Amino acid sequence: MRSARALLLLCLAAAGLAAAGCGKKGPPLAPLARVPGRAMDIAARRTGDVVAITFTIPSANIDESKPADIARVDVYAYTAMAQNDVRDTKRMTLAGTVPVRKPLEPEAEDAKKKPGPPPPLEPGESQGAAVTVTETLTAEMRVPLAPDEKARVVPEAQPVSWFDTPLVPPLTGPVPRDEPRRFYVVYGVSRGGDRGGASPRPAVPLGAPPAPPLRPRLTTTERGIVVDWDTPPGARLPYQEPAGEGVLRATQRGMESAAPLVYLVYRGPTAEGKARLTEKPVAARTFTDPDVEFGVERCYDIRTVRIQGIVTLESEPSPAACITPADAFAPPAPAALVAVAGEGAISLIWRGVDASDLAGYLVMRGEAAGGELTPLVDAPLRESTYRDATAKPGVRYVYAVLAVDRATPPNRSALSNKVEETAR
Repeated sequence: MRSARALLLLCLAAAGLAAAGCGKKGPPLAPLARVPGRAMDIAARRTGDVVAITFTIPSANIDESKPADIARVDVYAYTAMAQNDVRDTKRMTLAGTVPVRKPLEPEAEDAKKKPGPPPPLEPGESQGAAVTVTETLTAEMRVPLAPDEKARVVPEAQPVSWFDTPLVPPLTGPVPRDEPRRFYVVYGVSRGGDRGGASPRPAVPLGAPPAPPLRPRLTTTERGIVVDWDTPPGARLPYQEPAGEGVLRATQRGMESAAPLVYLVYRGPTAEGKARLTEKPVAARTFTDPDVEFGVERCYDIRTVRIQGIVTLESEPSPAACITPADAFAPPAPAALVAVAGEGAISLIWRGVDASDLAGYLVMRGEAAGGELTPLVDAPLRESTYRDATAKPGVRYVYAVLAVDRATPPNRSALSNKVEETAR
C-alpha cells in the first residue's frame, strides 16, 4: 500500500515539473535564411569559338517567396566527358558574374511616378531580366578535367544488335567516339553570400561546327529579294532533311535521333554590322527579304544551325552573295473605266490602284475607227478622273487608262478596259 502511494506521489511531482516548464521561453531562433531560386530559361549558343549563355535572373527565392534575396549571378564552366564528372565549383572556371540590383521599396516606387528626377538605382540588372554571358573558348578550355573522386562512374555502353538482318542506311554508321563538352551552370548568390540552386547545365560540343551552305542565289521579285540556298555539301548525315522522317544515328549511348538542318539568314555588312533577318532558325531553304531599296546593293550569307536541346551550334557564314535590285515591276492596271459625254467634252472616271511607288495615271485616246492610242497628258495624273475638253463634237473616241510608277524610266501597267464615246 505504501509503495503504491509513493509511486503516485512521484508521478504527481514529475507532472508538476513538466507543467512548470511548458511556458518557459527558450533562446531565440535564428532568422530564416532565404536563398535565390534557380536561374531559368537557360540556353547556350556557340558561334565559332564564342559561347553565349542566356538565362533569366531569379525573381523568387527557393521557397517561392518574393522578391528574391539575390546580389549577383555567377556563371561557372568546366570541360568534362560527362556532366557529373565535376561537382565542385572550386574546379570550375568563373565564366562571368552579373550583379543584380535590389528592388525598390514601395516608397521609392511611388516616387518614380511623381514629377521630378527618379530615385537613383543600384548598378546591375533587374530580377527577372534576361541576360547573356559570353566566353571565348581557348585551347586550355578544350582539355577535359579528370572526374571528381566522388563522381559516379558510368560504364561505357556497348553497341547492341536488335535485328536478325543487317541494318541499311540511314540506320547504320560508325559509332563516334565520345568527345569532351563544355558544361555551364548558373548560381544565384544572396546578399549574405549564400548560393542558391544550380541551373540546368547545357553541354556545348567542342568539335567542328556544322558546315555552311554554298553561296546563296538571289532574285528580285515584287515581294522583295528572294534568297535560296542548297543543303551544305556532305551534310545529309548525321543530320535530317527538313521534310524527311526522323533519321537515326549510332552513338556511344545507342541509337539517337539526328537533329534537323536549320538555318539563319544574315544581311550586311552595314555601318552597324550584320543584321540577322531570321529571329529563329528556319528549316526551309528559302527566305524573302521585304526590306528592299531599289538601286541599293544588298548582300546576304547563310549559317547552318544544329540544335541539341538547349544548345545551339552555328556554322561559319557561307560565301556572301550580293545584288543591286532594279525596279522592273509595273503597278496594277486601273479598272472600271467609264466615259460620259457632255457639251464639248467627255468626262472619264476609273477605279485607282494601290501601289507604294505609284506616280499617277496616263489617259490614252484614239479614234474609234482604229486609230492608235496616244497620251492626252504630259505628266501622270494623281486623281482618278479626267475631263477631255479637246474632243471634237461628232467624233467617236476610244479611251483607256494606265498607271505608271516612279522608277527611271517609269514602269507602265497594262491598259484598263477600253470605252468609246462621242462628244456633243
